[in-house]
Amino acid sequence: MDDSPYMIYLSTVGMCSAVYVRAFFNQRNFDLSQVTLDQEISYNDETKMVENIEIIVNLPSDFPEKYKNAIKAVVDQCPVKKHFVNPPAVGVTANIAGITA
Repeated sequence: MDDSPYMIYLSTVGMCSAVYVRAFFNQRNFDLSQVTLDQEISYNDETKMVENIEIIVNLPSDFPEKYKNAIKAVVDQCPVKKHFVNPPAVGVTANIAGITA
C-alpha cells in the first residue's frame, strides 16, 4: 500500500465504515466472518482529484434482507464519511519564531 498521507486520508472513510458495520453486527450477535468491505475511488485524471468514493458492503447470503437498508444507514453515520460529504474549511497560518503579529 502506498503510505502517503493522501492514501492514508482516503482509507479512513473505509476504515470508519468497517468499524460501524462491525458494531452493527456485534450488537445483533451476527457472524461477521464473511463480511467484507470494498472501497472504489474514482479519480479525475485532469484535476488529479477524487470525484467519487463508493463503499461496498459485501454481506453473506444468509444476511436478513430486512437489515440491508440499516447497513447503509449505519455507514452513513460514520463521521469520517460525513466530513467527506460536507468538508470543513481548511486554513493555513504561517508563524515565524520570535515575530508577533
